[in-house]
Amino acid sequence: MSLASLLLGQFPAGLNLMNGDTVSNLNFAAYDQYVQDQQKLFDTFCSLAIAPDMLATLGMVAHQIRHKTQCDEVLSYISASAGNGDRASFQATLNLVARLVSMVEIGSVETEFAFQHHASQRPLLQWTEGNLASLLGRIFSSSPQIDCSGMVAPLALDAWSLDKVAGIKVRFTNNLADHLRLANKDTLLYVFHHVAFLEHQKYSTVLPEGLAEETLKTLAILFPQSDYCGSLRSTRKKRVWLGRLRAHSIYTIDDRLTWCGTPNMDDRQPARFRFWRDRLVIIKEVYDESTPDSFSEWWHDRRNGVQWHNFWVAIVVLGLTALFGLIQCVLAAIQVHKAYHPSN
Repeated sequence: MSLASLLLGQFPAGLNLMNGDTVSNLNFAAYDQYVQDQQKLFDTFCSLAIAPDMLATLGMVAHQIRHKTQCDEVLSYISASAGNGDRASFQATLNLVARLVSMVEIGSVETEFAFQHHASQRPLLQWTEGNLASLLGRIFSSSPQIDCSGMVAPLALDAWSLDKVAGIKVRFTNNLADHLRLANKDTLLYVFHHVAFLEHQKYSTVLPEGLAEETLKTLAILFPQSDYCGSLRSTRKKRVWLGRLRAHSIYTIDDRLTWCGTPNMDDRQPARFRFWRDRLVIIKEVYDESTPDSFSEWWHDRRNGVQWHNFWVAIVVLGLTALFGLIQCVLAAIQVHKAYHPSN
């Protein structure tokens, strides 16, 4: 049995993926690597009641969590399964499995390593009461605070444009709670890349209803399938850019990242989003207010066609003026040289 099936449950039969593909196209290599990284992290820095390699037992704990078992009941189950240990080791095991089920950083690890790639400054979530679904329901609010009536994310607004036009660098994250979070004075955008996990969780009993599907729709906005799939020359620059982004990431990036479909204008309206609306609006505002800081950004910034055209016409005129001026100076210097050194 695969790690995904063991920890997340069996994928519902007869369902298609976000873009219409069949389930057989999913690849859980990125999720499997996440599981192994979390196992290593907790095994190194925590005392666990259940060893990380006891996958069958961890799978049973995950089963309890997926069926909305209360926190104290799951701890009792861990205690009975382990046979020995203390409260801290039971809680550490609970935190580990909760992370594997939700892909949200839950529970602290007594080392800075656990916070190394945590985008926000707030403390990590602590699950001490209720079930995991209720905790995640409070974290992922479906009541947006920002009004966005009539707002549409333009077709030009995608991850490539955020980088090349607005200077906002994309960094992939394994923490769903940090998806679409801007950091470093709005120059860094965290993107949750686990498409296989999200496709599996569209019918989850742990994540809030609709969260996984909505997250996939945001990935379709950032990485439109039509811009990356195929071998067309027009898509090469974005494919090369994404390839470099993958290569420089510290994570194994889900290979279905660019296979979430291509959204139409209706799909790009922030008002159609409940969980990610506020962050989408903020990203659009930062993008709209950004101004190019380099010639590369000026070249790629086509948001205002007239301004872009006038800028580059001015650059060409300035360049030609400088070139002709240089030629005139060279010719004048040659004439002066000949005047003082006439040829015999």
